Amino acid sequence: MSEARRRAAIGIFATTADLDAVATRLASQGISRCVSCPIAQAVAEMGPGHDRPALSAATLGDLRLRFPSAVMLRVDLKGAKEEALVAKTLLESAAQSVQLHDLQS
Repeated sequence: MSEARRRAAIGIFATTADLDAVATRLASQGISRCVSCPIAQAVAEMGPGHDRPALSAATLGDLRLRFPSAVMLRVDLKGAKEEALVAKTLLESAAQSVQLHDLQS
């Protein structure tokens, strides 16, 4: 029996106002599985063995230098249709970085 593929979308925002605008838009589209945190906290919590997609050290370092108060939004996805909707919403937003990740089972 094959397990369903688990995916997450990650958006990095320079300000909490930018993140809040996207979270509100996602909520209006019925997407409620959003978690946010400061980028520094994401660095501490992400890594091998965690059920969170990890950003590369170079990406995180660059983001911290350019946007010291950057915040991360993670959206757990259910299905290809939702993935497309979330990706489109993030790409049309003020996100500094948008990534899709497979999650470990």
